[in-house]
Amino acid sequence: MTKPVNGITHMDHPVYAVASLDEARITWEKLGFTVPPRGSHIEWGTGNLCIMFQDDYLEMRGIIDPDRFLMHLEEHLALFGEGLMGTAFATDDVHSSYHELIEKGVDVAKPRHLTRNFELPEGWTKPSFELCVPAADAIEGLMHIVVIQHLTPELTRQPDFLVHANSATGVASLSGVIFDVQSVATKMRRLFGDSAIQQDQSSVEITLPSRQRISLLLEDTFAAKFGARPATTGKPTLGAIDVRVADLAATAETLQTNGVPYQTIADDKLRIGETYASGSILEFSEQPADQ
Repeated sequence: MTKPVNGITHMDHPVYAVASLDEARITWEKLGFTVPPRGSHIEWGTGNLCIMFQDDYLEMRGIIDPDRFLMHLEEHLALFGEGLMGTAFATDDVHSSYHELIEKGVDVAKPRHLTRNFELPEGWTKPSFELCVPAADAIEGLMHIVVIQHLTPELTRQPDFLVHANSATGVASLSGVIFDVQSVATKMRRLFGDSAIQQDQSSVEITLPSRQRISLLLEDTFAAKFGARPATTGKPTLGAIDVRVADLAATAETLQTNGVPYQTIADDKLRIGETYASGSILEFSEQPADQ
């Protein structure tokens, strides 16, 4: 792993906005994922389902108490509908990351301590974490991000939660639509460092120390790659995610058994349309965990 910039080691968890956590559970179980019990944010009126892997996870975030602060989830759903709404990046020391970001000229809020209820059948536990939130203008193309340090990861990453019928092992990449390559590239260099960024006339490619990738593409380039355009409403939008799997044949068998339509993109890749994956294109790629 290359040396992290701003302490950012990897994509900790991409976040989906969903209209119903109950419907999201049905959707992602049909896709072959083990979906743990619901969590709820103690400080907010939101809840989540967290699909766990060894080193990262997927978060489905929904509204459970509309009378409390919703971290702008209701605004996102009204503007974009369901789908990817951002991602959390991991750090081993959020306070150090905060000071590094400030030194690089990134507008970022001071770290906060948060807790959530994790609603296990045998009783609730309370995982806790600290995070800092860069301002929207500093993260153009990524929609919404936090830099997070988990304080109690053992409470949510239980062995049974890591086994998935589709053989998923982790998050490989995200892709989205942008409208100004140079502006995005400049901001991404402040976040991730010069060596992490490659750009050309139609894209900004980010490679994290974990070798996870983020591809931010002009709209026509995204459409040519994925065969569809996300609902951008004229704003940068994340529209696709690639999840690593250990056995693509097992993935295909699970999808067929559960009646989920998919495309075969290559010998090592399947694609699920956004209608069947909570609003964003989902790809499964058979690849080693370090790619």
